[in-house]
Amino acid sequence: MKQLLIASALTLSLMSTGAVAQEGATSVGSPGDPAQVSRTIEITMVDNRFKPSEVKVKQGETVKFVLKNNGEKKHEMMIGTPEEIDEHGKMMKKFPDMEHAHEGNLITVDPGKTGELVWHFTEAGIISFACPLPGHFKGMNFPGMKGTITVEAK
Repeated sequence: MKQLLIASALTLSLMSTGAVAQEGATSVGSPGDPAQVSRTIEITMVDNRFKPSEVKVKQGETVKFVLKNNGEKKHEMMIGTPEEIDEHGKMMKKFPDMEHAHEGNLITVDPGKTGELVWHFTEAGIISFACPLPGHFKGMNFPGMKGTITVEAK
C-alpha cells in the first residue's frame, strides 16, 4: 500500500511538471536520434563534480555524451533549464530511492559503469546539466555536481 501511495504521488508530481507528457523533451532541446550523432563528448563523473564541467556545441547538433562514473556512488546527468533541474532535485530529495524509467534528458550511471545520453540541441544559449541526486546537487545556485553547455548559434 505504501508503494502504491508513493507511486501515485510521484505520478501526480511528474504530471504537474509536464515530465511525463514531454518524454524527456525540454525547452533546451530533445532526445537525439543515435543515427544522427555528429560527435561524441566524454564526461567523467566523480563524487563531487563532472570533468569537464563546461562543454561547447553548435545549435542543431546531435551529441552523444559518454558518461563514465569513476566515483564510489551512483550518479546522474540531467540536461535542462535550472528550474527543471532544481524541480527534479527537490523530487529526488523527497524520493531518494526513486528509480527512473528511461528519460531522454537524464541518465543514471552506477559506480564503475559507463552510460550514454544522446541529445539534440535546438536552441542557442547556455544549458545546464547536473546530478540531481540528494547530496550531489544543492541547486543551480550552490556548489555541487553541475555544469554548463554553451550552444553556439548556427
